[in-house]
Amino acid sequence: MLAQFFWSPSADAHVLKGEYDPFLVTLSLAVCWIASGQALRHAAFARLATSRQLRNWSIVSGSLSLGIGIWAMHFIGMLAYSMHAAVQYDLPVTVFSIIPGIAASAVALALLAHNELNIRQLALGGLAVGIGIAAMHYSGMAAMRMPATHQYSPLWFAISLIVGVALATLALWIRFGLARFNLKQDHWRKTLAAIIMGAAISGMHYTAMLALRVTAEHETHDAASSNDRLILALTIAVITLLFGGLIAQANALIQYRSRWLKVDMNEARLQALVNMAADGIICIDNRGCVTDYNPAAEVIFGWSPDEVLGQNVKMLMPAALFNQHDHYLEQHEAGQRNNAPPLKNKISEVLGQHKDGTLIPMRLALSQAEARGQRMYVGLLTDLSDRKRTERQLHIAATVFNHSFEGMVVLDANRKIVDINPAFARISGLNRQAAKNKEFSSLFIHGDDNTAVQWSQIWTEIGKKGHWQGLRVMHHDGNRHQISLTAVRDEQQRLHHYIAVCYQSIDIPLGATI
Repeated sequence: MLAQFFWSPSADAHVLKGEYDPFLVTLSLAVCWIASGQALRHAAFARLATSRQLRNWSIVSGSLSLGIGIWAMHFIGMLAYSMHAAVQYDLPVTVFSIIPGIAASAVALALLAHNELNIRQLALGGLAVGIGIAAMHYSGMAAMRMPATHQYSPLWFAISLIVGVALATLALWIRFGLARFNLKQDHWRKTLAAIIMGAAISGMHYTAMLALRVTAEHETHDAASSNDRLILALTIAVITLLFGGLIAQANALIQYRSRWLKVDMNEARLQALVNMAADGIICIDNRGCVTDYNPAAEVIFGWSPDEVLGQNVKMLMPAALFNQHDHYLEQHEAGQRNNAPPLKNKISEVLGQHKDGTLIPMRLALSQAEARGQRMYVGLLTDLSDRKRTERQLHIAATVFNHSFEGMVVLDANRKIVDINPAFARISGLNRQAAKNKEFSSLFIHGDDNTAVQWSQIWTEIGKKGHWQGLRVMHHDGNRHQISLTAVRDEQQRLHHYIAVCYQSIDIPLGATI
């Protein structure tokens, strides 16, 4: 078997000298360069794929494109070599020789799809790709049928394998190696990577061709004309390039659709966030016309989107602020034309106007953004009506608390003092700071054990009824005071705190029943 595969010199056999057609050699290189460029593009698609299925599709389609391209380069390279002997090809073996090339291409694409390769991955990958392409080459050569005998020089066969692995490693490294160079334009890096990768792959073929030895007992003549070889080579090149182009186009369309779906999903997600936002969101262009208006803004202003979109945002303001808004917008636009800093999250309190004419206090967070070259302004609006109303109520409550003639105490859920008003400070003799965190019951005299039990009964009654009212003797003055205690609960009926009201001393004998 090995004696039939490897060539050894013989005095009886005549070694035929072949020659290359420069045009077909150039054509084979061009096919390999184009296939390498497509492979790098498929690898880039795989790196940017948004799902495992898209990544696998990019690698599989790229493997078919590069594998068939390598095989076409190999076959055209064989046609370029004229051995002056009639050559035919066994179709099943020729078709089978494509498989090792596709397998080697799959390994190459899987590695090129990585962002980085370590030395071990590069070495093993170069070995696998080099052996795969060598297998394609020698199985393709085995498909030749001719009257002469073709064998291989053992030395050049070994050299072809070593060179094949080395050039395969170079072909894999080149994409990552060129990425380290700071080329101004990325397409030059891609073009250079495709040229070097194609040269390395075709270099494997032409190195392996040096191992070929065709022997015959006498001189033979080539039965196929150069025109036939040229037509066959051009046909293979055109079909290969068309096939590769179709795969690349299909891949590009799939990637485009995937990105479009991703953009569409992001847009839908963003629209959902805008629609679900509790704050009003309004976008205007550089002329002040409303371009976006979310449901929360509709709740705040009462205008529907159909009534607002395309209109000037001034319709949502009191008439007294129209000129002020126009001046501000014109001034900011002029600043932007003079390269002024962009507007970022400027927060202010402003007045809006409801559809029914009611003025609305709002907090406005204003920013600007660029959308496809068009400047836009985004305002996040928070209705402060409830907060302002609550602030007014709190102010009234604080006024009552501080100016009430009766002593008032706020207790937490653990019955400890949170705050006292000035009247209670006067009654108890404590200042606000000293009273904080004291047990409320500790401010009163515990005459005997029954009194302590009575406090327990008081808290139990408050828990059941929500309030209690009665007399207690205070430590500070020894007098009896009318005390009113009320439990305050939240919306879920959970105890939040207590309110105690302490009236001035009541003139009741100390020995009387409380």
